[in-house]
Amino acid sequence: MAITGADFEKLVEPYFRTLFSKMDFVVIQVRRQDSGTQNGFDISVLFLDENDKEREIFIECKYYTTAQLNWSDIFNKQLQLEASNQTASAFILLSPLRNLSNIDHDLQAKAIKLFKLPVEFWTPDKQVENLFAHNEELYKIVFDKPTFDLKIEKDKELENLKIKINSLLHKKDSLKYLNSIRIIDTLKEPEEDLYLKTNLDEKLNAILSDDDIIRIEYHKVRANYKVYLENLQDVNTELRNNLLLWESDLRLKADRLTRKFKIDTIYTPEKFFHDFFEEAEREMLTFCKDYELKGDKQKLLNGVVFELAAQCPLDWRRNGSN
Repeated sequence: MAITGADFEKLVEPYFRTLFSKMDFVVIQVRRQDSGTQNGFDISVLFLDENDKEREIFIECKYYTTAQLNWSDIFNKQLQLEASNQTASAFILLSPLRNLSNIDHDLQAKAIKLFKLPVEFWTPDKQVENLFAHNEELYKIVFDKPTFDLKIEKDKELENLKIKINSLLHKKDSLKYLNSIRIIDTLKEPEEDLYLKTNLDEKLNAILSDDDIIRIEYHKVRANYKVYLENLQDVNTELRNNLLLWESDLRLKADRLTRKFKIDTIYTPEKFFHDFFEEAEREMLTFCKDYELKGDKQKLLNGVVFELAAQCPLDWRRNGSN
């Protein structure tokens, strides 16, 4: 026999404590909101992330067996949470039996950017059944089945859940800097062909000695910029696309000025290198002003210039040789 919505909340409250503990998070508190309270959530999980930073995820539970689950109702819950004094790390809709209908994806995306809060819908079309596979008795109650017939690897599913939670936390951190450029030093290498590094190194031979330590720095700022662009794919595709469009425009200018440099026999590689930096900086400042961007402008400038050099349109070598 199917349970009620209130029953569902009572069952999942301790279950989330167990799940977060199994994922090696330090759980501070799991609480269920009193019936009738309008704060945009049913359950909250307060915990420490892998960096011992306090986080709180708010979960709206919908145990609908027959009624339609409308996105507008869930959107109103997000508005209520935003209007409250809660400091949320993420908002999750948990609906084991019904998918969302009438979703306005454009408005939802704009709300995420406006509220700076990542949102996920854990519904049947997102394989929400797997979430309950760690407790077979709970699974049978929630899905009103006499037996447990889900075939999954529980350890793997727990690992996937932790990846999903960490991804939400990463998105939250990135959304804080929605209008800012934050390019950090990272050990991660961008996903690219090795010949791009070779191209840049060959060009650096024209202006730097083999043992010049700044050579390593130039490679690093380019790599950091590429990794930053890769990370933007999940959290701010609009900013990423705008950066790539600007990079494309600057690529055309780099190609044109490079061709001019090749026929100017008294123009030194060093002077062309520095002159292009100044030209690129003017373009960057205009770009940042147009999109009201703040942050690591010099890292952005260096990253884009050396990326253009690695890709070939910017070539300060005389006649294309060392």
